[in-house]
Amino acid sequence: MRHLVFIGCHLGYPMDRTPLGGGAMVGLQLVREWAKSPECRLTVVGAGSHHPAPGVDYVRLPQEGRDPDLAKLSEFGYAAFCQEFEAATTRFVLDRRDVFDPARTVVVVNDISEGPDFNRLAEAGYKVVSIWHVDVVEYFSRIYLNDLVPPHRWTWAFSQFERWGLARLLPEILRLVFVKQRHAVESSDLMVLPSRQMAETILRCYRGILQNGSKPPLHLRTRVLPWGGWREEVDEGKVALEVSRLREHYQLRPDSRVVLTMSRISPEKGIHLLLEALRRLESSPRFRATDVCLFVCGETAFMRGESYGRRVRADAERLRRFRVFFPGYLSAFEKQAYFRLADLFVSPSIHESYGLTLVEAMQAGLPVLASDHYGVDEILRPGYGRKVAYWPSARRSRNLASALEEMLADPAALKRMGTAAREAARHMDFADTAAKLLSEALGLIPEGVAK
Repeated sequence: MRHLVFIGCHLGYPMDRTPLGGGAMVGLQLVREWAKSPECRLTVVGAGSHHPAPGVDYVRLPQEGRDPDLAKLSEFGYAAFCQEFEAATTRFVLDRRDVFDPARTVVVVNDISEGPDFNRLAEAGYKVVSIWHVDVVEYFSRIYLNDLVPPHRWTWAFSQFERWGLARLLPEILRLVFVKQRHAVESSDLMVLPSRQMAETILRCYRGILQNGSKPPLHLRTRVLPWGGWREEVDEGKVALEVSRLREHYQLRPDSRVVLTMSRISPEKGIHLLLEALRRLESSPRFRATDVCLFVCGETAFMRGESYGRRVRADAERLRRFRVFFPGYLSAFEKQAYFRLADLFVSPSIHESYGLTLVEAMQAGLPVLASDHYGVDEILRPGYGRKVAYWPSARRSRNLASALEEMLADPAALKRMGTAAREAARHMDFADTAAKLLSEALGLIPEGVAK
C-alpha cells in the first residue's frame, strides 16, 4: 500500500482556541478527510501535542518540551523554529527509510518555510508535494517593502547574490525567504496553490532561474485547487439564543448596519484600512442618523501582531460615531452567532492567498466586500460579492469607503446578495478538493510499484 507522510508544523494545536490562520485549518481538515481514505497509510507530523484526528498515526516533532507558541514568535524566533522543525522532520523521514520506502511513499508538506529540507528528500528518491498557503517572497515584498519592487525582481536579484557567493552574508531570515522557497519549487513533484494569480506569480518568479533540471517544466508541476469550505456542526437553537443575547449586549437596533471582518490581527489583513474607510464614511450624509457597528473578530498573531493590534485599537477609538468591537478569537459556535448578527462581511486584506473566511461568511448567507487579493477571483461573483481595487495603494481606504457606502445604503440588496452567496457556497466543497489533492499526490507513485 502507498504511504503518505503529511508534514505541517501547525498541526497538533487545538484550533478552537489557537489563532494560527487558514493554512493550519486547511492542514487539520486535510488530516480529517484523508484519515477516512482506504487508499493509503497516513502518517502525520506536527509540532503540537494535541492529536489532530482519532485513529491517525501522529508524530510530534521536536519531541521534547512544551508546545511552541507559534503565534507569538518574532520574525527571528520564527526563523529559528523553522530551522529546528526542518532538521527534525527531515531526519525523521530519512532515518526511517525502511518504514517510508521512497518507492512507495509521497511526502506532502503543508506550507513552505516550516517544511523539511525539500532537496534532501528529493535526492533520497521521495516524491514531494508542497501545499502553498503563502508565497513568502511576495509576502515579504508586499508587507515589509511596501510593494516597491515586484517579487520576480527579488528572486532574480537573490539568484545573482548566490551566483556571486554573497548570499551567505545575508541574515538567515532572508535565506529562509528566498532559498527555502526556491528549493521547494526546484524539488516539488507537485505544487498545489489555491489561486491562479498565485500560480502566475510563482511561474514569473522562478522561470529561468531554477537549478534542478531533472524535473518536468514548472507549469506541468503546478495545480490550482481553490480550497472551498467545510461546515462545523453547531446547535442552531443555541446559536439563535446567542444571537439574541449578543444583540442585547451590543445594543443593536433593528436598523443598525453591522459589518463583520474575521481574521488574525496582523498587518497584512488590512484592518487599519477598513477603520480608515469607516472614518471617511462617518462624514457621509447617508449615515448621519445610522448606527453602524464593526466587529473585528480575531486575535493578534505572528510577526508584528501585537504592535499592529495596538494600532488598530487606537484607530478604532478615533471614530466619532460608529462603534467598533473586538470580540477576540471565536469558536465555531461563536462564529455562527456573529455571522448572523452581520449585514456584510468585509475582507480588507493587503495580502491573502485564498480567503477561507469569505467562504464561511457566504455559507452563513452574508454578502462579501473584499480587496482584490489573490483568492477573490476564485470565490466572488457580482451577484453576491464586490471586489475593491487596491491600486494605487494611496486610494485603498477611499475605494473601500466608496464601496461600503454603496452597499450599506441598500439593505434589501444586501439580503438578496446574501441569499445568492449561500447558494454559491454550496458548490465550494472542501471535501472534493481534499479528494482531488489526495488522488494527485498518490498518483505520483505508480500503482505497480505501490503494491
